[in-house]
Amino acid sequence: MNPRRNRLLSAIKSAQNHVQSSNISQLDDDVDSNKSSKIPKSKLARLSGKSVMPQKRKSLLSRVGVNNRPTFDLIADGVLGANSDDYQPKIKLNKGNDDISSLVAERIKNLRERTLSKISSDAHFAESSFFGFETDGTPIWSSVVRGARDIDSKIHHQNDDSSTIIHHHSTHLPVMIDWPKELQFSSHNTFKNWSTVSENKRATQLAEQVVDFTHQSLNPLIIIGESGTGKSHLLNAIGQAVMVRNDKSIFFIRGDELPQVLSQHNSWTDVFSNASMLLIDDIDASLNDDKISNSLGNMLDTALNMNVHVVVSSNSLPDEWPASNLWDLLRTGVKTILNRVGAGSLMLYARHLAMQKNLILTDEQLALIVTDGEVGWRSTKNGLDKVESAANNGIKLIDSVDIYKVMNDIQTDEEESTTEMQSESVEDIATRLINSVVDVVYSDQQLGGIELNTELPELSEDYQPPEFDIDSFNSSEKDFVQNHINSTLQDLTPEAPSVIDVDDRDKHLVAKMTRIIERDHSIAADILTDLDMGIDSKFANSDDMITAETDQLMNLKSKLLNLAERTSDASIEGLIGIADELRALEHELVAIDSERDELPEFVEDEIEDGLESYIPQNEWNIDGSQVSVNELIDDESMITPIEGVLEPHPEGVLQTSTITPVENVLSGEEE
Repeated sequence: MNPRRNRLLSAIKSAQNHVQSSNISQLDDDVDSNKSSKIPKSKLARLSGKSVMPQKRKSLLSRVGVNNRPTFDLIADGVLGANSDDYQPKIKLNKGNDDISSLVAERIKNLRERTLSKISSDAHFAESSFFGFETDGTPIWSSVVRGARDIDSKIHHQNDDSSTIIHHHSTHLPVMIDWPKELQFSSHNTFKNWSTVSENKRATQLAEQVVDFTHQSLNPLIIIGESGTGKSHLLNAIGQAVMVRNDKSIFFIRGDELPQVLSQHNSWTDVFSNASMLLIDDIDASLNDDKISNSLGNMLDTALNMNVHVVVSSNSLPDEWPASNLWDLLRTGVKTILNRVGAGSLMLYARHLAMQKNLILTDEQLALIVTDGEVGWRSTKNGLDKVESAANNGIKLIDSVDIYKVMNDIQTDEEESTTEMQSESVEDIATRLINSVVDVVYSDQQLGGIELNTELPELSEDYQPPEFDIDSFNSSEKDFVQNHINSTLQDLTPEAPSVIDVDDRDKHLVAKMTRIIERDHSIAADILTDLDMGIDSKFANSDDMITAETDQLMNLKSKLLNLAERTSDASIEGLIGIADELRALEHELVAIDSERDELPEFVEDEIEDGLESYIPQNEWNIDGSQVSVNELIDDESMITPIEGVLEPHPEGVLQTSTITPVENVLSGEEE
């Protein structure tokens, strides 16, 4: 039989059984719902179309109903009480004819009797006390309400009813603690504004490794350094960087908060259950108290056992600490030292800050800022802030003298002149100008004013006029005219240009040691920019040209070496080809050297084809009888007799050379 058909029939049969059982259960549910439902009395229910309402009491707070999240059910049971089908109302109405008024009267009567019995049984009741108040001054109605509601037992947790005990879920909520404080996000002390120099380079590398490999290495890390070296900055930078990468808590403890470790009642296991890192600044501030040191040691031991990364800072090495749990724990940690920063590193730091603040300062000006007062990070930053404030207020910072005046609060010449002009009134300025121009003093008593004049000395009988020499007058006149002519010609005659001289347009930039006026600032900036761009382009072109010529020379060198190797085994035709190639290489060398003249054109020697032999077609027609021997000798040829007898050389036959004169010699070329 087909197995697939069997499986299909069994599936249809099970579906039919399921439908029948569901119909039966639905009918049972309808019957049960009719029994447990009632007709709604609310007008809103009738308007909404609900014919019946369930008689079961609904819960005010809905339950979640999820097994792995019972927290909401626990809260609902604690606030409203656990769900129970045995609901008992506070006022029980009998099925008889008793109404609510009789029940209220009975309850008030019972309450009055209990109050009277309590007052009569109180032996310490004073007759002088006020009516309606207890012996401790509490109103009677307040004590009655407190007793009825059982407020005292709830405040002091005196309720021993085991049914009200709430059993918490296995996943506990985090413990809320007040100390240590969690590190909050801040952009003040981060790696972004941390300056890496030679004095803190190694410590910075270890800090970056802690950030990259938290919980894996360098645990614990002790940062050691004097005050002002940047320990707290580096500690905060590590915490801020880890906070960005990790969602867990990061605790930060300062040195003045260390005594609070003695007042901590929570378990350190609960405190560090959701922690990623513990940062402690100036941990050596607690070394004088043994209790604090031992408690800190226990706290750090718990943190390390729970894989919490610990980074602390200290002014001294752990080997110098007194014996305690803290000393025993940190003496085996990773130690790094922050040295005091030097003036050279601070110059780099000051230059970086000046660029961020858009301040153009020379090295001399930065050196004055760095060396002013105590040499350190904060003093340098504060000095630059002071210079920035002065620049924003309009003070011109041209040279180091201006920086010195700003750093020492000395007024500049511009500030003094500005102060004088501001203190001088308009009337004083007008009076000063008039006195400098007008030679008449105005007066209310005399019309027209009083003229200012100078009295000449009175002439006496002993007065003699000075003697005048005509020659001296003439000579002085000639000298005056000659000096005037010379000065005029000197101004008109142009001077010979020199490399050291500065162009007239650029004298205000280099030659003069005075300050540039404001209208020349843009001109100076344009000229300097053009010079800078021109110099850069020239240098770039020269570098490219040198590189290209170097490549050509190396290529020629390789060709010459190749020709030298071929020369030893070359034939006559090969030597002729090598000579031609050398000529081509010579032309390339001339092309590289622009100052060298071109080579002359190569002119080949004309070869005269002489007749070595001649055989006529017919017979010779030369008549030798008419030609003498003397006619065959040229007129210019002379026969010189040899004086003496030639003797052979003692060494034998010597090979001689032929010296050929050079007609055209090129200047600057090797022969």
